[in-house]
Amino acid sequence: LDHVVLLLPHADILDPPTWLTKNFTISPGGRHADNKTENKLILFSDGTYLELIAFIDDSASNRKDHWWDKPYGVVDYALTTVDADFSTLEPIRERLAKTDASISYQDPVEGGRIKPDGTELKWKVTFPTGTSRGSVPFWCHDVTPRERRVPVSREATTHPSGVLGMAGMNVSVKGGKEVEKLRR
Repeated sequence: LDHVVLLLPHADILDPPTWLTKNFTISPGGRHADNKTENKLILFSDGTYLELIAFIDDSASNRKDHWWDKPYGVVDYALTTVDADFSTLEPIRERLAKTDASISYQDPVEGGRIKPDGTELKWKVTFPTGTSRGSVPFWCHDVTPRERRVPVSREATTHPSGVLGMAGMNVSVKGGKEVEKLRR
């Protein structure tokens, strides 16, 4: 698990509500390359994080056709790899092709954001096809060093709630047929 994406109103990114600040240390994020979204991060000592994301302009027209045009809450989650070229993509595609789940992954697409200090971050993301976004993970592959995107430090990862990380995620599915397809 790399991170979980939590969509919030833009006002909550600018001035995080007390339900967040009384439980978590919130770190600066930045503006994404698409200039539609910006974020702040809740970093954990295990290297995972919560991405607090918001549309800079919350209007319906700005959100339209964006994959995170959803109700506020958890909208997506990402896995990561240690290889920036994502050489494991083909084996994943091959394994999925052997199922009748009709899920695959697109080729990696360049992404990035600028941190408040001006540091440019670059990564590639690999999005799923054949399903709605957020129902299966996307992949985030760092191009610039991961430590720049996820600056884990004692100060950033010490939270009032005492949380240390995310041990995993539970994903609920309707029935068991979809899971059985992927196990093959």
